[in-house]
Amino acid sequence: MKKLLVITALFLTGFSQMNAQQFETTDAYFVSLASTLNQDGEEVQSAILATDEITPKEVTSFPVADASLIHDVQITKLVTPGLSGVKSVLKIEVQYVEYCSYVVSNYILETNDGGFISLPILTNENCGDSDKAFVYLFPNQAFGAVNQILTAEVTLQEKNILEAEQHDTFIWNDDSYGTSGTLYQEL
Repeated sequence: MKKLLVITALFLTGFSQMNAQQFETTDAYFVSLASTLNQDGEEVQSAILATDEITPKEVTSFPVADASLIHDVQITKLVTPGLSGVKSVLKIEVQYVEYCSYVVSNYILETNDGGFISLPILTNENCGDSDKAFVYLFPNQAFGAVNQILTAEVTLQEKNILEAEQHDTFIWNDDSYGTSGTLYQEL
């Protein structure tokens, strides 16, 4: 009987991971860089995410550490993440290259009624010595949890999540966040 339970558990785990969604590249948005002067007269750089339409609509903006060090910007989308009231999740990864590679990930929840909610920024350093990264996991992803957004350190192999160690949790209740809330953490 124990063997049957173990086989059933392994089968269900494998089946749920086969159905797990991943972020897919999208060209429905673009990122532009902007510079402004702060109160002290110093230049402050930021990036603006906008829709790629005839009349672009600004979705959000986020800080940029140093535009001259940006190597790549990738915009991906997770459709139907399994959160009530959330249509999709956008992930904007800005890769900086110095001695090592630094990837700053900005996650934006797109609500069913057209609003956008920014989650706190996650930063990963890659010096070629690790296959781990900090990410947000959503209910419809491998290792995701129902009605929760997990902050986890995952082990990746060719963009596939092999294992996850949970670090933090957002219990998702659409009513408490609204559609224009911003949960933002400075770089």
